[in-house]
Amino acid sequence: MRSAPVLFLAALFTLAGICVQAPAAETAAKPRLIATETCVTQMHTGNLSRGPQMVVSPDNRHEAHPVAPFGKPMVVALDGQAYGPGCQGLYDGTITFSPDSKRLAYLAGAPQKGARQSVILDGVEGKQYDDVAIPFSFSPNSKHFAYLARKGKVWVAVLDGVEMKEYEDTAGPVAFDDEGRRMAYSAKAEGKWFIVADGQEGDRYDLAVYPVFSPDGKRLAFAAKIGDKCFVVLDGERQQEYDDLSAVSLTFSPDGKRFSYPAKRGESWFVNADGVEGAAYHAAAHPVYSPDSARLAYHAVRDGKMIIVADGVEGAAYERASWLTFSPDSRRLAYVATLGGKSSVVVDGFAGPEYEAALAPAFSPDSHRLAYLGKRDGKWMVVVDGAETKPYDGVFWNTRPVFDSPDRLHTLVRFGPDLDAYLVNVEIAED
Repeated sequence: MRSAPVLFLAALFTLAGICVQAPAAETAAKPRLIATETCVTQMHTGNLSRGPQMVVSPDNRHEAHPVAPFGKPMVVALDGQAYGPGCQGLYDGTITFSPDSKRLAYLAGAPQKGARQSVILDGVEGKQYDDVAIPFSFSPNSKHFAYLARKGKVWVAVLDGVEMKEYEDTAGPVAFDDEGRRMAYSAKAEGKWFIVADGQEGDRYDLAVYPVFSPDGKRLAFAAKIGDKCFVVLDGERQQEYDDLSAVSLTFSPDGKRFSYPAKRGESWFVNADGVEGAAYHAAAHPVYSPDSARLAYHAVRDGKMIIVADGVEGAAYERASWLTFSPDSRRLAYVATLGGKSSVVVDGFAGPEYEAALAPAFSPDSHRLAYLGKRDGKWMVVVDGAETKPYDGVFWNTRPVFDSPDRLHTLVRFGPDLDAYLVNVEIAED
C-alpha cells in the first residue's frame, strides 16, 4: 500500500513558548442539556486478537472497525454487524466512509506478507492489484469513487471500478468537483509530471500534484515545480514563482470566485489570496473561507507562537490552535486554542472555560449556539454554550457534535468498561 506523497513542504506547528491569551468569554445564561444515549456497537474486546481501530462516519451516527477473531478471517464490523467478505487482513487507516455516510470502502490483503491488494466498496471486493495508493476519494456527492493502483510496472486510476489510461506513475488524491462531474489526478510519463483532468493530459512539469476543483467545477488549480521553483497553475495560467508551497492547502471559496494558498519566499511564509500576498510569518497554512466566501482565516506562526489570522487581523497567541470554524451565517469564528497544557474554545475573540482537551467546535444552523467536546478528569462531555452533559469514557478521533436543528444535536462517544460506541442525542432547553 502506497500513501499519497507529500511533495511540497507544509507548515509545521509543534510549538512552545509563553503566549498571550485571549480575553475570557463573557458570562451568559447556560442552557439546560437533556442527553439520551443509545448503544450503537458493543465491542466485546475479549474476543478480539487486537484492539480495534474505530472510524466514525461524517454524520457521527455510524461506526466501523476491523474484527480479527482468533483463527478466523478478518472482517469489518459496521455498527456491530459484519460488513463485506472475510479477508486475510486489512490495511490500517483505510476504512473510509462516503461524505453522505451511506457508503464504506477499505483496503484488504495481507500486509505482513506483501500480498496483492483489493478495495472493498459497498461490501463487494474489487479487482486485485500489486499496490493501491491511499487515500481513496469519494466525490463530494458520494456518487463516485476513485483510487490509484499499480499493476506490474504501471499505474492506473480506477473510477467506479473502471481502469483509466496506464502511466509510469501516479499521485493522489484523486480530485472531484462537488457534483462529481469532473475528476483529476497527477500522472507521470517519460519522466515528466502532469495533471489528467477529465481524461485529458495537461502540460508537463518536473512535478505537478494536488489538483483541486472549485465547488462548481468551473475552475482547476494545482501545484507545480520546474527546477527549484514552485508555483500554482490556476485556470491554465502559471502563477508567481516561490521557493515552496503548501500544496495540500490550495483552497477555493465556496462560490468558486476566490482562491488562496500558503507560499514561501526565503524564510517567510504567507498566504496568497487572489494574487495578493498577506503578512509574512514563520509558517502559514490551512486557509478557510466563510460560507458566504467573503471572509478568510488561516493559521500562522510568529516567534514560536501560533495565531489565527481572520480578515487580515491577528488573534491572540497560543501554543497551538486548531479546528478553525466559521458559523453558517459567516459572522462568527471559533477555534480550539491550547495554552499551558490547557485547551479552550475561542469564539468571537473570547476564550471559553479551560479543559484538558477540546475538540470539534460546531455552530448551530442559526449560528446562535456553539457546541464542542471537552475533557476533564479523563472524561469527555458535550459542551453547549458553557453547559455540559454527563461525562463519557472516550471519543473517537473524528467525533464531533452534529446539529440536527437549532435546539438538538447528536454525536458518538465511547462509554462503559469495553468503551462501546454510543449515540448521544442532546436536547437544548432554556431554563
